[in-house]
Amino acid sequence: MGSRRTWARFMQLLGLLILPFAVVSELVAAVGLGKSLLISAGGMLLFYTGYQLQHRE
Repeated sequence: MGSRRTWARFMQLLGLLILPFAVVSELVAAVGLGKSLLISAGGMLLFYTGYQLQHRE
């Protein structure tokens, strides 16, 4: 398994990639606004968790 920093960076990258996916999904009417916001919130939570994990002492 990778180091904590590697996992944290991967989580941050994945979180950043989820956000545009949520916006585009809502724009093409694949999902509703509520579901798009939930997907965005999940991406933000994933990014924040990775950020906190990376900067933990």
